[in-house]
Amino acid sequence: MNAIRSLSSAKVRVQCRTRATSEKTCSFDGVTDATGTYKILVADEHEHDICESVLISSPDGSCQKIVQGRERAQVFLTHNNGMASDTRFANALGFERKTPFAFCAQLMKQYEEVDV
Repeated sequence: MNAIRSLSSAKVRVQCRTRATSEKTCSFDGVTDATGTYKILVADEHEHDICESVLISSPDGSCQKIVQGRERAQVFLTHNNGMASDTRFANALGFERKTPFAFCAQLMKQYEEVDV
């Protein structure tokens, strides 16, 4: 059972703001593909900025509520961080369905039965 579904054509934005004043410095928009993945080309160096991937909107009317805590993910957009690649990855972002999948009650019951 997989309670997660990839969402195609969701709008996502990478936005950066200054560390000192939180003033917006730039933003770049993109959309997710069939796998729920997005690739956004970001220009310039942002070593002194706080940059985040942010959910903007869902194309699915039954899945439009942005999950609190999954609405944004910080991304470090600088070459001055020891990483050899220019590719950066953000944590998963997410929307919540209006109506849960039919198997969700069964899945939640399984988690309740597990001793931690």
